Amino acid sequence: MKAVSFAAPGGPEVLEYLDLPDPVPSPTQVVVAVRACGVCGHDSADRAGLTRVPLPAVLGHEIAGEVVAVGAGVRRFTVGDRVACKQFTTCTHCPACRSGDELTCPDKAFVYGGGAEYVALGQDALLAVPEHVAFADAAITSCTVGTCLQALDDVAAVRAGETVVVTGAGGGLGLHALQVAAALGARVVAVTSSPAKAPLLSAHGADDVVVTGSDLAARLTDLTGGTGPQVVLDNVGHPDVFNGCFRALAHRGRYVFTGQLQREKVSLYPAFVFGKEAVITGSSSTHASTFARAMDLVATGGVRPVHETFPLADAVAAHRAVDGRRVAGRAVLVP
Repeated sequence: MKAVSFAAPGGPEVLEYLDLPDPVPSPTQVVVAVRACGVCGHDSADRAGLTRVPLPAVLGHEIAGEVVAVGAGVRRFTVGDRVACKQFTTCTHCPACRSGDELTCPDKAFVYGGGAEYVALGQDALLAVPEHVAFADAAITSCTVGTCLQALDDVAAVRAGETVVVTGAGGGLGLHALQVAAALGARVVAVTSSPAKAPLLSAHGADDVVVTGSDLAARLTDLTGGTGPQVVLDNVGHPDVFNGCFRALAHRGRYVFTGQLQREKVSLYPAFVFGKEAVITGSSSTHASTFARAMDLVATGGVRPVHETFPLADAVAAHRAVDGRRVAGRAVLVP
């Protein structure tokens, strides 16, 4: 099979389009013919050596395709099924997995291998894809829509009528977070560093757009009639963005981190936290139950996945576009 692999960390140029053996499923795996595989910031970090990945490696965890072979112990899927995967596999039988909190499973393992024509995946990571949902949409559903849904609904407990601020709103998570927040009934404020992205953000759920560089706290406070937003979903994790957004946060507001673009620390006085009775927390991934709800949102049109497609053979170009922030939403590789 054709695949995109790398043997040493570096820039996009380290990726090689080459031939690798076809995968063989273990008893609990299925082999999926990949029809689409997203490229996200985690892939860039893996490729650049910012994380520990056994090398050589085939990246890709945002995967959708068709089942072409099943292991002897697989009961949930058969050949021909349309499937997509979430970011992790787990053991399925420990107390955490049985309780539905599988992200704390001690055997949790990140998914790799989607940047190829075929990949073997654990059945527990897979979800059936409705016939009318495009593979490119399904591929990025867990990592973009699911991550945002978990952060906003499960962690921040957004209520209809609240104001939600989304930072890094023009990125792969941000464009989907806007839509998820709107689907939850929130008023949505997009924060971006690019004035040119304002029409795109408005088209994907933003009621207001605020460009960084001005007095961010004052702008957010003014937009909310002096009360401040009840929820901030921070995909950037930079002190300049955090300082303005947290200052504006409403009393008893919830500040949820979902990303960090640079190795910069944020700091604050504890008095600001207890004075607001604020909650500062994080959300990192997608439960299987959240993945299913996210797929329902996509299937019913509540969220429209945003992506640009590249042939698998052009993975270097896709990674360069992602690194240069030239992609609206997600880059998706298509074998």
